[in-house]
Amino acid sequence: MTLNYVRSALALFFCAAPILAGQPSAQPSNPLSTQVTAVVMPDGRYSRAAIREMGREAARILKKSGVSLHWQLGEPAQGVDGLLVVVKLVGRCDMDGPPAFLVPGPLGWSHEVNGVILPFGDLACDNIRGAVQSARIAGDQLRGNVLLGRAMGRVLAHELYHMVADTDEHGEDGVAQPALSARELTSGQLELRPSDVAAIQSGLRQAR
Repeated sequence: MTLNYVRSALALFFCAAPILAGQPSAQPSNPLSTQVTAVVMPDGRYSRAAIREMGREAARILKKSGVSLHWQLGEPAQGVDGLLVVVKLVGRCDMDGPPAFLVPGPLGWSHEVNGVILPFGDLACDNIRGAVQSARIAGDQLRGNVLLGRAMGRVLAHELYHMVADTDEHGEDGVAQPALSARELTSGQLELRPSDVAAIQSGLRQAR
C-alpha cells in the first residue's frame, strides 16, 4: 500500500488493488473498542508541533471506528495495552528549513507479507512536506508545522486502516480512498466512511 503523487492530476495515490463500487457496509451493532499504540520512530529532524498534530488528527479520524489511538516517540514501554504498531518517519518532518518540493514518490506505505498486513508503516516526510508546501497559504512556521502534522495524520490514519483491518483494499472516498489531493491532506476534515469502519471492526474482531 503505497501513496504516490501524480503531477498531472494533482493527486496523491495509494497504489493497491481497487475495490468494486457498491453499497457501504453497515456498521456493527455492538462495535468493539480497542487501544492502538503507535510507536513513532523519526530518523531525521522533526517538529514536535507536527508530531502532536499528527497524533491528534489520526486519533480524531479513527475514533468512530472504535480505535483509541495513543502514540509515543521512541521505544515502546513495556506492557502496552491493545495493539502495537511501529511507524517510521523517513526524512525531515518539519517546515522550518528551505522550501520543500512536491515530487513523484510515495508519501506513506505499510508492509505486507504473504497477504498479511504487518503492524509496520513508513511516512515519507520529505514528500509529505512537498504536498503541504504546494497547498500552504502564507503563514508562520508554526502554522506550517501544524498543516504538516495534519497531512501526516491523514496518511497515518490511512495506513492504520490497512493495518487494523488487515486489508489492501481501498474505500471509495474519504481517508481510505486510493487518491488524495494536496488540499484534501491539509484542508477541511477527512473521515472514514461506514464501509471503512466496518472493515476495521472486522479486523478488530479477528484479532481477538
